[in-house]
Formats: sequence, structure tokens, C-alpha cells
Amino acid sequence: MSDTPSRFAPAQSAQDRRRFFRLDDHLQLSIRRASAEEGASGARVRGSDVMLEVDRRLGVLIAAARVQAPAVAELAELLNRKLDHVVQTLELNEELAQRASFREYAVNLSACGMALSCGERFEPGERLVVEILFPPNATRLALAARAVKITPRPDGGYDLKADFAGIAADDQEFLIQYIMRRQSQLLQQMREERELRPGALAASHGASET
Repeated sequence: MSDTPSRFAPAQSAQDRRRFFRLDDHLQLSIRRASAEEGASGARVRGSDVMLEVDRRLGVLIAAARVQAPAVAELAELLNRKLDHVVQTLELNEELAQRASFREYAVNLSACGMALSCGERFEPGERLVVEILFPPNATRLALAARAVKITPRPDGGYDLKADFAGIAADDQEFLIQYIMRRQSQLLQQMREERELRPGALAASHGASET
């Protein structure tokens, strides 16, 4: 059978190929089993989106109340400010607790999934939630994932391979851009390290004297 691709086979676009770029890196992340709600939906509900809609509706109602009942509007606005303060305090406490659960992993990352070694055993097909902090600004990305393969390690841990499930297009594009940018940085570091090796320095010095 010929290995020549069929002329009727669909051509793979550059965008499709970029999804499978892979990167070996060290990243701060947290991995856990998905809750029943998260497992059923296959993706995380973004709480920030819900709060934005609530804030929008409150703004509309308070604006209407200022015309019909100014005192009620002022009371609602004060309660809203107090609630905002409580929410901000809770979010800060939650963020501190979440950061405490993050640790550095050596990962093999693509825009479709990841592989890493971990201490906890997950079962194939089990739904997971992976949260990753990306440098340089600790940008946090929360992704639904599905355990694909688990291999015991001699040290007692496990090698885990997981696919991202139902990943949003903008999250996937973020991963692609991070991988391409990080690969470029690593290649630049390798070039600089080669140039700083003693042999390279001696050759450069000898060439300058001829």
C-alpha cells in the first residue's frame, strides 16, 4: 500500500497542528477530582461571570429606584457595597487557600492535554480539574480534564496522562501562545549557554586574533 496521502484526505491546517505542539516545563499547578456538578457538565462554571451578571442587574434596579424611591436606592447601594466588601474578603481567603494547594510539577504540556508525575492515583476516565499558574504574572487557568492513562512509578507515585475536556477556544489559544513563547525562550537560553561554553569562547577568541 502506498504511503502517499490520499488527495481526497482533508489537509491539516496550521491552526490544527499548533494544538499538538508540546512543551516540557516546570509549572505551579493544582490537580483534583472534579465535583459532581463539574463532572456532569464537563467544564467549570466561571463564578466571575455569574457575579458580573448579578452586579449588572443590581445596577439597573438601583438606578430605577433612585427615581421612584431615593431612600430605598441609597439603602440598596449601601448594602451592595457591604456585600462587595464581604465577597472580596472571601475571594482573598479562597485565593490564599488555593495557592497553598499549588506545587511545582515537571509537566509535558500541549493545548490538548498534559502528562505529569503525581502522588495520588487517579482512575482512567475520571474527571479532574487542573488549575495552572502561568509565569510571569501567575495567570491562573482552570481546566476540566479527563484521566487517560495512569502508570505506577517505582518510587510509589504515578505517571498521569490527561486530556483537557471541553476546553474553550480562548483558553486553548492561551495555551498555544504560551507554549510557542516558552519554546522560543528555551531555544534562546540554549543558544546563549552554548556561546558561553569554554570551547566556544576560546574559538571566538582565536578567530578574533587571526
